[in-house]
Amino acid sequence: MRRIRWLLALAAVLGGLYWWGAVDNRMPADAGFALDLAQVRQRATALPGDRPHAIRYEKVAEFSFFENMVDAGAGFGRMPMAIFAYQLEFDERTVLIDSAMTRDIAPPGFMMPFFDDAAQERVRQALRQAALIVVTHEHADHIGGIVRHPELEALLPALRLTREQLAEPWRMQPAELPAALAGHAGLEYDGMHALAPGVVLIEAPGHTPGTQLVYVQLADGNEVLFLGDVAWHALNVEQQRQRPRWVTALLIREDRDAVFGQLKTLHELAQRQPRLQLVPGHDGAAVQRLADQGWLQPGFKL
Repeated sequence: MRRIRWLLALAAVLGGLYWWGAVDNRMPADAGFALDLAQVRQRATALPGDRPHAIRYEKVAEFSFFENMVDAGAGFGRMPMAIFAYQLEFDERTVLIDSAMTRDIAPPGFMMPFFDDAAQERVRQALRQAALIVVTHEHADHIGGIVRHPELEALLPALRLTREQLAEPWRMQPAELPAALAGHAGLEYDGMHALAPGVVLIEAPGHTPGTQLVYVQLADGNEVLFLGDVAWHALNVEQQRQRPRWVTALLIREDRDAVFGQLKTLHELAQRQPRLQLVPGHDGAAVQRLADQGWLQPGFKL
């Protein structure tokens, strides 16, 4: 009888740990994130000049995670995770958001059945031609195309990596911080930064210290908000559901409560502003849907 009680107690402890680490998706009661869209819109008009008239994208690669790595408590099916770079097309210049990654820095263990070398080559060329370059955060699948660029020094005048994105190079692993960026001071701003006409950077630390949202107001008035990896998939915002703790604590080392607050605010924003299109970090179906609706255009312009 004592052995049975001991086994039951052990099962209860292990079950509780499993629920806490892999299933629990409760949002903290005080979750929140300050995002005033009116202020963002005002900041988008702060700089004179033409706003972008098109947003283009390149799908460079795709890997997959188990569903329960994207959504705590979900199943064990595979969920596609696409890797993108985006190009804002102005009348006489371009701005790049994220740079995807080169094939050689795919993290060990990634199941990557698709990699488009031609697409990454177009990203490489577009980086060289861009007037401004930003990343949503400092993970290798977003910054890798920059740090492995063969002409990195030539990109420096256009590069707007933030101080936080450069502060902890280990977050870029398996990519490494190149010598050309070792002395790069990094962009500093407080809350929001008008990057270009119609383009605003919004600090959103949590997934990484250097995570930022990128708001784009097009020449026709349409609005798009790039979320980076605050949300891997649209469901994270739509259902306000997070990654499990074992992923957030062990694999990513993110501030889970901060991300929950961002998901809550983004969910509420999407409900109030249905014409504001949200672009999750790795949701190929969401990007394709936006392309089908004309919000995004496939293929970089070179």
